[in-house]
Amino acid sequence: MNPKLERFFRYYNLVLTIVSVLAIVTVGLDWLNLISLNTLVGRLMVSILLVVFAADYLMRLIMAHGKARMLATNTFRLSALVPTDSVISPEHVRGIWRDMRAQQRRLHARWHHATAKFRGRMMRFLRGGGLIYYLGLSATLILIASAIYAYAEHTDFANGLWWAIVTATTVGYGDIAPHTLLGRTVAVVLMFTGIGLIGTLTSSITAYFTATPPTVTTPADELLKYEQLRQAGVISKQELTQQKNKLLH
Repeated sequence: MNPKLERFFRYYNLVLTIVSVLAIVTVGLDWLNLISLNTLVGRLMVSILLVVFAADYLMRLIMAHGKARMLATNTFRLSALVPTDSVISPEHVRGIWRDMRAQQRRLHARWHHATAKFRGRMMRFLRGGGLIYYLGLSATLILIASAIYAYAEHTDFANGLWWAIVTATTVGYGDIAPHTLLGRTVAVVLMFTGIGLIGTLTSSITAYFTATPPTVTTPADELLKYEQLRQAGVISKQELTQQKNKLLH
């Protein structure tokens, strides 16, 4: 390239960079309400900046050898020429932010309402019969045994975890077995405690699914029961009246 032309473009790019920085600073000041671009001077300045950037883009497009590639790779520069002062105004951005926050709260409320029944059943399932405590105790025992086994048998934690689960559940594949005294000691402890914990877990889960739901009685049911007792001669009519008064009042 001609040295004079190269020097010209160097100064040209420097001036364009300074103008771009000034434009960004001006927009920032307008956002902070330190200046206003809605005045005649402000709109004139914005129009001049748009003309400058448009002329720069057109000049680069004319001088480019691959114009299609220039258009495809400079879409951001082209989008900067579109006047969007009303779209990116602080009020508009704040409105979009408020709408997004409101939508987020609505989605959170819907999700909470949709999963409330499932979460309630899950908590009743975990707390029924102390199942959550047995699960925590079983997990702690298996993790501790896995770590000790991995240390004693000089293997990784994944193999130790696999061995501990297989041993605690009394499956006993035999693909991994302890060979050291410490490893076998841990295996014995895990065997005896694992049988009890797994049995307790199984019984707790079975009890939850086979439990009879509590019977809800109404005052009418209670009155019918007392009436049957009076007819059978178990209670007197006066006692029946007293029970009616208690139930109705």
